[in-house]
Amino acid sequence: MRVKEIKVKKNLSVDELIKFIKTANKFESDIKIRGTNFTIDAKSIIGVLTIVRAGIDVTIITKGDDDEEALKAIINLLI
Repeated sequence: MRVKEIKVKKNLSVDELIKFIKTANKFESDIKIRGTNFTIDAKSIIGVLTIVRAGIDVTIITKGDDDEEALKAIINLLI
């Protein structure tokens, strides 16, 4: 399991949101995004669309065989 706290640096455009979801879904690992009052599945377009926005502090949690690669990929899309 990998855990990393970050501040989201940008709002995701529609194209970036689609890329985010496709990227998350290519990994076998579970990928969660946790904020102060929420935890969402990073593979869920509804969760990501409604929660992830610039300026919020989140914790990215990945768990699985490819968790390190998944963590790096997700962080790169948010900062």
